[in-house]
Amino acid sequence: MNVTRESLDRLDQHWAVLAVGEAERKRGLELANVRLVNKAIGEQLKLNVAAPRAGDDDLLSRLALAYEMAAIEGLDAFLDTTSGDTALREQCAAGAWRAFEIGRVLSPPAETDRRVLHILHLSALAYCGDRWTDLRRWYREDPQLCAVPSVADAPWDHRLLYRLFECWVRLFRKQDWDDLDRIREIVVGLREDQKDFETGALQGGSNAENRAMALRLVALYHWAKASELLAKFMLQGEPTGIHALLIKHFEAAIKAATAAMDSNLELLMRWLHAASTQMVAGSIWRVARSVNSRVTKFVQEVTKQQGLF
Repeated sequence: MNVTRESLDRLDQHWAVLAVGEAERKRGLELANVRLVNKAIGEQLKLNVAAPRAGDDDLLSRLALAYEMAAIEGLDAFLDTTSGDTALREQCAAGAWRAFEIGRVLSPPAETDRRVLHILHLSALAYCGDRWTDLRRWYREDPQLCAVPSVADAPWDHRLLYRLFECWVRLFRKQDWDDLDRIREIVVGLREDQKDFETGALQGGSNAENRAMALRLVALYHWAKASELLAKFMLQGEPTGIHALLIKHFEAAIKAATAAMDSNLELLMRWLHAASTQMVAGSIWRVARSVNSRVTKFVQEVTKQQGLF
């Protein structure tokens, strides 16, 4: 879904954005643009803009959250393209567009788990906001963003998270065929690791802690399965019922994360579900099937040779 100037203008009238204040909204958008330009050109050009303030990062965070709240309000309509609520779908896409625009100029968290969730969150927003090219540029400009944390001596749930982070960075950037093919290998490796690490993860504390960990693992397992299915579809155009399977696994992951009271993981699952729906809709397989069976057959033959699209 393309984001238009009209949808962005309507978005600025949403109650969450209005609550930030008109003057603060304008300053926040200007500040985000200035930081982006400064990052690109450094000291080569002096911009005549307002001087930085101590609370600028807080302002940008509040403004990004306001736009994301507007996006979340339209997330169900965004996922269900048959709902007929075009206005809410456009609101969701525009809100994600703005939230990524602002969020990318903020420094990611230093703590490893928070950084991983932060990068995936912003990446999903970019994809839903039709900013894939900007996302890939963001990855290229700062390679450390996509650096996969070491899993050496990492607890089982962290090992799962870090490997899934690698899977989704590959899904988002789609640099070459290996990016997609490698995801299958990662998930197979996780299944092997499960035999060695899962039991220890569920014996680390009280019953309440073990229950929370079990629910977190359920969420991560469903996320892993959805990732594997999505990568397979992007490579081969199968399974044909990919939408129903993504709904099944992401909804199960969301329920488990909610029961584990992990709000960050729950929100991430919602956005990754939306991003995966966009990937499927924009894939060469869906485009080919919308033409005729001969085009689909041609694509199948070419992709066997891993041609470039």
